[in-house]
Amino acid sequence: MTDTRTIMVAPNGARLQPSQHSAVPIDSPSLIDCLQACADAGAAMAHIHARDKSGAHSLDPTLNRRLYQQVQNAVGDRMVIQLTTEAVGRYTPSQQIALVKTVEPEAVSVALRELVPDPHDTHEAKAFFSWLHHCKIYTQFILYHRHDVERYTQLREAGIIPTGGHHLLFVAGRDKSPPFGHPEDIVAMWQALPDHDNVPWSACAFGHNEIRCLTTAALLGGDIRIGFENNTQRVDQRQAIDNAAQITDLRNTLEKLGYCTKPVQALRQIMTQSF
Repeated sequence: MTDTRTIMVAPNGARLQPSQHSAVPIDSPSLIDCLQACADAGAAMAHIHARDKSGAHSLDPTLNRRLYQQVQNAVGDRMVIQLTTEAVGRYTPSQQIALVKTVEPEAVSVALRELVPDPHDTHEAKAFFSWLHHCKIYTQFILYHRHDVERYTQLREAGIIPTGGHHLLFVAGRDKSPPFGHPEDIVAMWQALPDHDNVPWSACAFGHNEIRCLTTAALLGGDIRIGFENNTQRVDQRQAIDNAAQITDLRNTLEKLGYCTKPVQALRQIMTQSF
């Protein structure tokens, strides 16, 4: 049987503007067009950010619910749509939780650093994680460093994070200035996870080393997230055409290594069985 990997795409992020790259989708029509092309290229999951009228990242529940429904209606049969809770230094854990409870997406990403900033105050987070599991909302825990991985393990062992219904995202290079990932960043986080063969995980990376980092993740058994949220350059540092072109480059690399991309139907089956 051919080994498969899930490709996720993060096409816009919280900060990147069209002035920095003309193919950054920040409104609903451009995001939907982008995601259709990304699905054609092989992506099975999309990580989306809502932008307000000024183009700034927003966790406004009404704005996010409208965007999520528009995207879900347009491409939800082709991709799993994951909503972000990224705080960007502006939003509190309570505001992040309120967003998810308003929208009730099929998948959501949460950064442990942002959702549980105080290691001694986990009551609100525990209740929220339990609610996510009860509602069968597939949750991605975002981890930036091996210390985040160790904290995730502690929270899971303490029963604050349920054992199922989630996966992990290792982010390479976020803590560097400027952000820039290396394959060894992925390896370090993978090594810090004691049961990495039993916990589903994926990786993304900042900078033009993105495909090198993602290839490393695939070889270690992880899934992969690619997109302009983290990087707009090809491996040779030329400017990428768009998100779909980045996916195509990645998919070609994976196929040369003997991997094929997991279709959305298989991904949804894995999500359902994880609860």
